[in-house]
Amino acid sequence: MRLTRKETQRQTRDKLLAAAHSSIVEEGVAAMSIRNICSAAGHSQGAFYSNFASKDDLLVEILQAHIQDEVVLLRDLVAHCSGDDIEATLQVLAARLAKLADEQHWSLLSIELQLHARRDPAFAERHREGKAACHHLFGELVADLTRRFALRPALPPLQTGIGLYALWMGLAVQGDVEGAIPREQMLVGFFRAMAGLDAPSTRS
Repeated sequence: MRLTRKETQRQTRDKLLAAAHSSIVEEGVAAMSIRNICSAAGHSQGAFYSNFASKDDLLVEILQAHIQDEVVLLRDLVAHCSGDDIEATLQVLAARLAKLADEQHWSLLSIELQLHARRDPAFAERHREGKAACHHLFGELVADLTRRFALRPALPPLQTGIGLYALWMGLAVQGDVEGAIPREQMLVGFFRAMAGLDAPSTRS
């Protein structure tokens, strides 16, 4: 079946995104270039600029898509959790977020985009849009938990989501700190405080 022009453009865009993603994983953000991305995707630089305004624009979209995929996975975990044991659910979610925080190439990408947004007012607007989308996704995850377990959080889901996203990214950027509790415990502690949950009971 012959593809429509729109379908062909979508395929080209997806190949460029996939090539850029592979470049980040294999070489890091600093080493990636538009020329190498286009070569790996089998397209010209003209095709690149037909889909993205710049490398920065591409990077924002990659980070946003990555976080969207992960939040979809986390929301699915909430939807399919068994029983009413919120403690077990929080542990699963926090363990997944902590694992993602260990993926250095994503935290480095976030840092580079944040710094570039501080230096370039034109890019700052694109970066704000990307962060707003990520905040919205985390807010939806919090809303899922709120409905699933009939919680009464101290802040609205979006505001809690913004705080959770900031803590998660901060932990990723900060790395390991001597004397600090594990990342998953930090994340669970934050959410418990925001959700107004009592401290979990312990058995002697």
